[in-house]
Amino acid sequence: MSLMPTAINTDVDAILRMGLAVLCGLAVGLNRAHHGGTMHPNRLRVHGLVALSACLMVLACGDHPDARSRAIQGVATGVGFLGAGEIMGPGRGGDVSTPEVRGLTSAASIWFSATLGVTVAASTPVLAGVALVLALITLTKRNNGTPV
Repeated sequence: MSLMPTAINTDVDAILRMGLAVLCGLAVGLNRAHHGGTMHPNRLRVHGLVALSACLMVLACGDHPDARSRAIQGVATGVGFLGAGEIMGPGRGGDVSTPEVRGLTSAASIWFSATLGVTVAASTPVLAGVALVLALITLTKRNNGTPV
């Protein structure tokens, strides 16, 4: 016989999963915030919120596979719009009439943060942890400029 009712165990599990999703998103966001010559604190917050939102949407569906599938599809669609906003920026000198394509890695990182949130919610957190480590290795810039 369990000491705590099942609902409390479920709530504690959900809270832990949301916390882990935020930490995963913040880890990716920290990498992106320090990219380039200037600090970008918004990237830290965006990645954390994207991971948390994706996790929460999947958790809110409960255990019903069809509902989870629809939530994951919705996350993928919504994050695609965020990524597009990250990629399309003003042209050189701030010229908005001729947008430039840039920020592909940051857009992919936003997508990945959402995927981390979904994975933490729907799968084993170990899988999300391994994926996070692999992503951080991939995103880490080496001193000699060669990719990993």
